[in-house]
Amino acid sequence: MKQMKKLLAFVLAFAMIITIYQPSVAYAATKKPRLNAKTMTLQVGQKKTLKVKNAGKKAKLKWSSNKKSIATVSKKGVVKAVKAGNAVVTCKVTTKNGKTTKLTCKVAVKKTAKVTSLTVGSQKELEKALKNKNVRKITVATQGAVTFTVPQGDYSKVELVINAPNADVVNNGKFKSIDIQAIKPNTYRENAKGNVITVSATGDARVIVETGATVAKIMVSGSKGNVKLVVDGTLSGITIDAPVNVTVEGKTTVAVPVTVNEKAAGANVTSSTPVEVKAAAPIALNLTKGAEGSKVETTSDKAEVTVKNETTQAVTVTTPAGSKDVAKDTTSKVDNAGKVTDVADNTDANNNGGGATGGGSSSGGSSGGNVTPTETITLNALHVFARNQMDVELQTKITDKDKIVVTDEKGNIQKVAEIKDMNDDSQDDSQEDEEDGWQRYMITFASNLESGKYVFTYVSGNKKYQGDFDFAEEDLAKTESAAGKIKTDIFDKTYDIVAAGENDTSVAGRQINKVLGEYAQANDFWAVVLGNYSDTYDNKAGGKAGLKITIRVQGGDSDVLQDVDGIVYFTFTKEPMAVTAPAISYKTKTSIVVKAEEDQEYICCEADKEITQEDDWENTVQADRADEFGNIEFSKLDTGNTYVVYTRNVTEAMAVKKSEKVTLSNELKDMEAVVKTSNKENIPGKITGWQKGGLVLRVPVTIKFKVYGTYEKDKLKDVFTSSDEHFGDFQDESADLDGKVRLNTFQNDYVELIGVENLGKGDHTFQFSLQVKYDDQIINQVEFSTVFSITEEDLEKTQN
Repeated sequence: MKQMKKLLAFVLAFAMIITIYQPSVAYAATKKPRLNAKTMTLQVGQKKTLKVKNAGKKAKLKWSSNKKSIATVSKKGVVKAVKAGNAVVTCKVTTKNGKTTKLTCKVAVKKTAKVTSLTVGSQKELEKALKNKNVRKITVATQGAVTFTVPQGDYSKVELVINAPNADVVNNGKFKSIDIQAIKPNTYRENAKGNVITVSATGDARVIVETGATVAKIMVSGSKGNVKLVVDGTLSGITIDAPVNVTVEGKTTVAVPVTVNEKAAGANVTSSTPVEVKAAAPIALNLTKGAEGSKVETTSDKAEVTVKNETTQAVTVTTPAGSKDVAKDTTSKVDNAGKVTDVADNTDANNNGGGATGGGSSSGGSSGGNVTPTETITLNALHVFARNQMDVELQTKITDKDKIVVTDEKGNIQKVAEIKDMNDDSQDDSQEDEEDGWQRYMITFASNLESGKYVFTYVSGNKKYQGDFDFAEEDLAKTESAAGKIKTDIFDKTYDIVAAGENDTSVAGRQINKVLGEYAQANDFWAVVLGNYSDTYDNKAGGKAGLKITIRVQGGDSDVLQDVDGIVYFTFTKEPMAVTAPAISYKTKTSIVVKAEEDQEYICCEADKEITQEDDWENTVQADRADEFGNIEFSKLDTGNTYVVYTRNVTEAMAVKKSEKVTLSNELKDMEAVVKTSNKENIPGKITGWQKGGLVLRVPVTIKFKVYGTYEKDKLKDVFTSSDEHFGDFQDESADLDGKVRLNTFQNDYVELIGVENLGKGDHTFQFSLQVKYDDQIINQVEFSTVFSITEEDLEKTQN
């Protein structure tokens, strides 16, 4: 009996276990394949991997991108950002039981943020930073006892900051500005021409203007310390904005202008070279031998100059009340009213010169201030959505709205009332945030924006995120009008698309985007369909399907946008567009040029390679990237190899066509020069004026040329020439206008001949040529002729 009870208990317990675990088994069976991210933001050049979850080990994955010119995806799900824009990456998942699922990820590609500010600590880092064309500020920051030498060069767009209290610096370059915040005493040497140098160091500093160097201005703004300026070259001026001790010496014999502003009250200036001092504050001025010819002037009511004259001649102090002389070997205090006090004899051993002996010294080493932030990241995605609302995308999270600073052109701050995180946090289980991910925020201001330019700044750690945007009231009205047109003319309408779109909403999205683009262009505004629409249609019945979309619209030139939501409908009976096989326009030893057809994309590969998979199209070139001749060039190919160009229509049809095989042999040209002109023969010319040497003849013609293949740009040039006896020889561009004609380089829509003479009244014809030359050898030549008339009135102009 006991055995029966034990058995019954075991059976009941086992049954309970089965009952408890059944829901979990059923739940696991309902999990569907999904991507690890539904949205993704990348900078141009960045890569990020998409992964499929819950698909099973034997599932087959097929990846594709609807806009490979913006973002590509490999067969392993690696998404690569190509250029700024929006794209949709799709993964077709086929599980082992044959069930197919399409998963999509919206990809937003942003322009690569340019690093405009760099901090360097070695000579190698400095030289690398100077070669970076995007950098606008370089900070030399180190505690090391090293020597920095700035190579010769034009860095006139770059601000140089020196914060190196134990370093030597020798500068040979031209900068936008130079700020010496901290430097080893006696160690800054200037060899360049035209720099403006600020000495803001709080310790001792010495600036040597070397022989041959020219400095536009040195500004002294440090709160304390001794600043010594050695002028062996040319210094156009010194400005003192702090109560520091400034010494001027050197080989120069030209008077150096010195401006002392009110903030410099209490400053001591000592000079052994001629100076012209204009003081707006009380200062002590000590002029020693070598400073003969110096001049002093007071420029404000607060000014009072104590001059210790140790030169060999009197020094004149000019005030609004008149001039006063300070005799040699004396010290005098002169105020702005011309009153002279505290006259003393400098030869008296018991006299210290009335306090004009210069002041004090600083002890201890010089220390630099904090350099924060050390990196500036330029923001491009800033848009205004309402009079008091804007959005921003930046590569960090905003943790404190009070750190956001938005200023107008006058420096007024636009107060931030609230911020809203626009990132999709509803997909926490599938969205894997990364440190380099861009974040979008909507910012609401406490008051409305006024028309004008604004600057957005947010500092996070050692990085400053900064960008500018424009707001125009009239553009807001234009944008609202454009949004209204979209609601009326685009939404709630039915569009016929190809059959492939019935099971793929990305096809519908591309088609409506094309329709929208044409409509917006015709109505003089910009609009685009955002890639946040659903993977499935919202309703589908009777061969018709609806899709909810968001359209972003911009009506003017400023950064004013609006997002408009609505629904559009589709039928699926449209015939796909035809795909035109690639037509080879030109070929050289190292390149193949094809004629681009609208809405097609092209790829060039070796002839033995078959294009069979989506990944094979990863590096295509779309037709909208054709040159002004409508061509696409595949360059840097190997001479001796055979190639094929493939193409397909990316908007509707996926049919593929290819060109004939092309072998790049040594018999081909190194380059092919193509000239395109609006007209060539008997072009009607017109006399438009007169200059010294003759009449001006304008010939309306548009000329463009393009060179394909391998060449060096500096060896390529275009030359006009003519053998017409009435017009002289064009090949000498600096030919004397007497009896010759000077022909201007062609403009956008005309060629101009200056110096037309020796021709009488009546009708005339003139022939000339355009030669495209490479290394002084003609590689293409086009002949032109123009017909024109000279009137009696034209001839009279030449006589005046």
